[in-house]
Amino acid sequence: MTPLPRSFPSTSLVGDHVDLRGSSFYGPIVGKQVDYPERRRLKAELAEQASPGREVPLQVQVTCDGSQGGVALRAFELPAEGARLLITVHAPGLYALGDLQQELWVEAGVDSDVLRFGLRTDRPGLHAVTVRAYRGGSFLGELRLQISVQADVPARDGAPRMAPLDSLAFDPGEVTLQVLKAADGYSFQLISETSYAPAFQLKAGDHRQATENIYRELRRIAAAAGVGTDAQRVRRRLQNLGVALWGAAVPDAVRGQFWRESHKIRAFTVLGEHDVVPWELLYPLDGTQQGDGFLAEWLPVVRRVHGQERVRQLNLPQATFVVPPGSPPEAEREVTALRARFGSAVGDGGILTRGAEVQSRLDEGLTGLLHFACHNAFTEAGSQVAMADGPFDPLDLATAQGSRALSATRPLVFFNACRSVGQIDWYTASLGWAPQFLEAGAGAFIGTLWPVRSDSALAYADAFYAHLITGRLPLGEASMKARQAIRNHDGDPTWLAYAVYGSPAARATLA
Repeated sequence: MTPLPRSFPSTSLVGDHVDLRGSSFYGPIVGKQVDYPERRRLKAELAEQASPGREVPLQVQVTCDGSQGGVALRAFELPAEGARLLITVHAPGLYALGDLQQELWVEAGVDSDVLRFGLRTDRPGLHAVTVRAYRGGSFLGELRLQISVQADVPARDGAPRMAPLDSLAFDPGEVTLQVLKAADGYSFQLISETSYAPAFQLKAGDHRQATENIYRELRRIAAAAGVGTDAQRVRRRLQNLGVALWGAAVPDAVRGQFWRESHKIRAFTVLGEHDVVPWELLYPLDGTQQGDGFLAEWLPVVRRVHGQERVRQLNLPQATFVVPPGSPPEAEREVTALRARFGSAVGDGGILTRGAEVQSRLDEGLTGLLHFACHNAFTEAGSQVAMADGPFDPLDLATAQGSRALSATRPLVFFNACRSVGQIDWYTASLGWAPQFLEAGAGAFIGTLWPVRSDSALAYADAFYAHLITGRLPLGEASMKARQAIRNHDGDPTWLAYAVYGSPAARATLA
């Protein structure tokens, strides 16, 4: 890469972001736009082999679309004065010689300058380096590289790596809370349209015990819920759990930035490498600063896993249901209710009872909606659904994941079962329903964080589809309104159990 001889302008973001104050959600675009579309790629270079103690610079550039490498992106309009991107690097196992986040200026018709990140090899082994790009509060895309650190080997340059960047048109009002796991704790960073705050590191022990204590309490509340339950007392207990999680899991500086940005936040995305922490339970409260209840109650809250592409259109021409033998009695009633909800607008893909049938549909590139209504056992061994032909678990999605079988159809997967977002560790990768379906190419995934009550699960699903398909609301808002619809069900915490993965602005189409 040869840097272009051009200085970095000192302009602010005020002139090139979407002004939320102009209308209800999508405000007018401020600033002059170019008259033609452009395509962009993210490119990076890093040595693929080096000995310990060597400096291995990482070079990153955003280039115009060309004929070599990468994948063509959707066209986007770029302001005439250019746009500012944030480039971050995650390099566990390597020593950072400087900041691992830098801003990059992109102008119409030319490649960007080259950013240089200083890294030094430390301990031997195969290390992954992830480069991510943001525009405002929206995650645009990422690419991953590997470097092998071995004693007494010569340095060897790696081939340039290119990855598609999503459209630079970000979702207005979206903020992203990036959570990165490291050996000695976590780093948190809140990224918004106009503010790129520094990352804040928390050095802590294993979070699993604290998380399991929360889940144990939530399971207890769910089991006790029913007619005669003191719903107000249960809500106060849930609120206390949420306030405690907000204070313990989110650093002070990040909370401060959240309150400064809160008046213009319209959607909240959690971007992380694990889905163990129940972020949907967060209850922002700091002295006199408080919102309108649980975060997921007053804002569309969605999740993203690293590498998950931003899909803005969910094409749902048909609905396929998975109901294995031994499913809850309400499962059949759930399918009947949802078929009635969809009517003739959504085709019927049938009911699958065998794991082999599910795998075949996925490998062929399933279209539309895949809705599970079943039990999902979750133990230390991982998640598992008992199908008619035997156990079905996330490992059964490995072929679909490896071939990206769903990348052309981008289906919506709704896993309406117990603890369907739970993950297990498989070698060095986190294996679970959500990441496996998303890595296979699903456009969005919805699952539960703890066992849910069947009647509440049916009510949530029906409300969600009513808002997404009938009401034509975007994914984030549809999930929020579905939570609100069932939050007063006899003190049942099911409404906080759903984790939604996808773009908050994604909309359903039925063509």
